[in-house]
Amino acid sequence: MHSKNILNESRNYIVTHAYETVYLISKCNHSKIIIGDFYGEPNGATIDTDERFVVMYGCGIILYFLQPPFQEYSYETNTSQWLEWGRIDPIMWVDKVILLDNHKMKVIFEIGQTNMITI
Repeated sequence: MHSKNILNESRNYIVTHAYETVYLISKCNHSKIIIGDFYGEPNGATIDTDERFVVMYGCGIILYFLQPPFQEYSYETNTSQWLEWGRIDPIMWVDKVILLDNHKMKVIFEIGQTNMITI
């Protein structure tokens, strides 16, 4: 895997992608699971400083909680493992997400607008 595919890295995790699929790799046991899938490739990912979650963005946003049992991402699944915004009508094209604190993120859309989301 090339380093250009790495979206983010923290003390215990690497978030990477292959085309539209986003993976979480554990540095401890080298396990690899799917944590997201995007129409087009993802624009980026952010791991919060306490390693409680990963926020991935591009065609919408997926917030994946870094807690066992680490369920693999799948479309149209209701679970407490992840939250999604702007992935179906109306679709949000997200350029960047900035974590402001433990409960808020600033979303910057490709059209230049911004919005706040409370986690």
